[in-house]
Amino acid sequence: MENRNLYASVKRRIRRQIFDGVYRDGEAIPPERTLAETLGVSRVTLRRALQLLEEDGIVKRVQGSGTRVKFNLEGHAGTLDIITLAAPAQNPFFSSFIDAFQQTAEAHDSLVLFKQKPAGETLEESLFRLCQKDLNNVVLWPDDQKISGESLKKLRGLGMNLVLFDVRLSTPYADCVFLDNRDAIQKLCAALRSKGCGALGYIGWDNRDISSVRERESVFHETEPSGRILLSVPWNEKERLAAIAAEFAADFSPSDADGIVFGDGEIGSAFARAFSLSARPPRLGTVDEFPGSAELGLTTCAQDFEGISRQAYLYLRQQNFQAKSWQASSYPIPGRLNVR
Repeated sequence: MENRNLYASVKRRIRRQIFDGVYRDGEAIPPERTLAETLGVSRVTLRRALQLLEEDGIVKRVQGSGTRVKFNLEGHAGTLDIITLAAPAQNPFFSSFIDAFQQTAEAHDSLVLFKQKPAGETLEESLFRLCQKDLNNVVLWPDDQKISGESLKKLRGLGMNLVLFDVRLSTPYADCVFLDNRDAIQKLCAALRSKGCGALGYIGWDNRDISSVRERESVFHETEPSGRILLSVPWNEKERLAAIAAEFAADFSPSDADGIVFGDGEIGSAFARAFSLSARPPRLGTVDEFPGSAELGLTTCAQDFEGISRQAYLYLRQQNFQAKSWQASSYPIPGRLNVR
């Protein structure tokens, strides 16, 4: 047991060096004698650690040519006993997804863990720490956190199976599953039109680095060429959202728009509460169903968390059980329209 733990420890130290870029994909690592001295272990221990890394598809040892980092960028065969849901933060939106995914996973006898990124730690580092614990099946909600293609490649190469939730990202290293934003915005615009709205406006976040923010605003422009962007809510002022909504509602004129589409349920709920005090509130429609949406009279396009969960789980199954043939893909899931 002691030797096994030592081999695993050395394996993790080399894996850390690979993740940090000391040794890159395709590059040779130092000869065994040199690396053993650097790590302060015997050559026998180092050789066993390298064998474990080779079994994981991280390095390739060739007699007479030494050892090179050689990432296996296919799926990684294993079990789905444990699946980690990872996110930068906890909020009601992601909580709803956690609930739905747990039901899907438990129906297949999988245990779900939730990992929140600690403050001050990068998303890449948080994911790598999971990799070091051999928690290699991960569904990630990046929210507003950026993660580079190079980091995703390293995580994939180090043995992680990845599904990205609520983000459309063109990458060969992870599957993506998300709300069909085009379908959602078009449904909301059509629903408000059916209620007699003549002029539609749009309110969303200003953080266009987030793919859903960018895409929903773009689809609104395409669907309603004469529609106006009434407000882009500052992403870094979320704590002031209620006050921003109250200020907007107080100054709002029905001539600006008689229907408003919101690109986010948090924004939609805050503005609906603010408009509930108005004598002539506009018709309101929002992406996402939040608690109280019905009472506020909000038309919503709710995310199909059950469908998203099933697809995310299916993607992980493919990465584990069809590892050799796996290729990354994206899957938009239509939302459910609730007209009020």
